[in-house]
Amino acid sequence: MQPFELEYCELVQQVLKTGELRQTRNAETFSIFGTSLTADLRDGFPILQGRTLYPDGVLGELAAMLRSPKNVADFERWGCNYWKLWADKDTGDLNVDYGNQWFDFNGVDQIAELKRMLEKDPANRRMIISSWRPDRLGELSLPCCHYSYQFHVSDNKVLSMIWTQRSVDVMIGLPSDMIFAAAWLIAIANEFDFTPGTIKMDFGDTHIYASHEERAYDYLQQAYAMDDTPVLWLYNITRLNFCNFVPEDLKLLNYNPEKPIRFKLHG
Repeated sequence: MQPFELEYCELVQQVLKTGELRQTRNAETFSIFGTSLTADLRDGFPILQGRTLYPDGVLGELAAMLRSPKNVADFERWGCNYWKLWADKDTGDLNVDYGNQWFDFNGVDQIAELKRMLEKDPANRRMIISSWRPDRLGELSLPCCHYSYQFHVSDNKVLSMIWTQRSVDVMIGLPSDMIFAAAWLIAIANEFDFTPGTIKMDFGDTHIYASHEERAYDYLQQAYAMDDTPVLWLYNITRLNFCNFVPEDLKLLNYNPEKPIRFKLHG
């Protein structure tokens, strides 16, 4: 098993065994607080192999967020079909800080600032993008779960990221978030001719929905029984502006996972 998936399996077990059963706004969860997960992209692409995942929708989500989405159609045009759960039922409109605050945080284009520092000052310790706007929480279709991204260049060639998340659905959200983060880091690294390095994901409320418990154990059984190999990736290196990312830019090789396990998505 690849190191990141082993760490993920250990996190699943920790939540199931020690999590507090809590009644939350949308369902009961087993919850712990203050966890992390790390993946090194130099070891391969961090996608679970203990069950089948479908990365195209997540890559579409990244493409949409890099274009400041305002409507569910902005996601669906890229093949990401799960945002309708939070959209206006009549118009499809979405009010989200994902992506939008990256480009306009009280008038500041954080993406432009990140690009400037990566090009001119890669040793800068202020390469942070933030999406958290407490003054807007009452207006949003869905407040950001992941909300802060800090970048670091080592040896003037390896680009890494710390990803901060207030709340994470371990069985559905976390595996998708890792795909999202990895694709984003690869796209940014490509533009500035860096090698993609590590992604460290830090989580606040780390939970498994009670309705997911049985199938979470099914996943663990499959994952510990498998004989996997690293998943390789190819990226469209001719696309230099990472803001123009499209799902077809990233191709996964040697992805031969175990059978799918379906989990209910809680809105």
